Amino acid sequence: MKIAALVLSALIFSATTNVLADPSFSKNESYQTGKVSADIQGFGNQILDQAGKSKYLKFDLQGTEYAYVIERMGSNDVQYTGNAKDLNGVIFINVRAFKDGFELPKQVSTFTPSKYNNAIRIVKMDRNDDRPYEFDLGMDDDKRLYLIESTTAIVPLEQVETIKKHVSRRDKKSPYAF
Repeated sequence: MKIAALVLSALIFSATTNVLADPSFSKNESYQTGKVSADIQGFGNQILDQAGKSKYLKFDLQGTEYAYVIERMGSNDVQYTGNAKDLNGVIFINVRAFKDGFELPKQVSTFTPSKYNNAIRIVKMDRNDDRPYEFDLGMDDDKRLYLIESTTAIVPLEQVETIKKHVSRRDKKSPYAF
């Protein structure tokens, strides 16, 4: 009987350890729209510091490699012709994205509080209407970075120094190359 109790205790303990090992990004109960970078600057800087420890943040999706480069921008790097009060507390970053080594257009972005705990929201500030680079970027206690899709769905990011080199259609021997 004691052996069965010990085995049951060991199973419960090991199951609990596995659950805690996976990142959990619960809803941020204090989330409010309209907050800016300065409202979470300390945690935002921790995530940006971690992201800056490697050249790329990469993930694979159905055989396609995607990567991000997130770079801080200086206050003089952004030209804004609107009301200066609109920028109070806003910290700018430059987000570059790559798909199988091909660089997509750069976007000036900022970070804001996320609707998830342990995360920031990367928000595009460029005027064009395409919004491919808006996402929630989370970090767990072990400093691993994730894209957060929901409280139960995440995409782990791999911190790497190199990504695939872009291969043009002509070099791929594509039937669509001219």
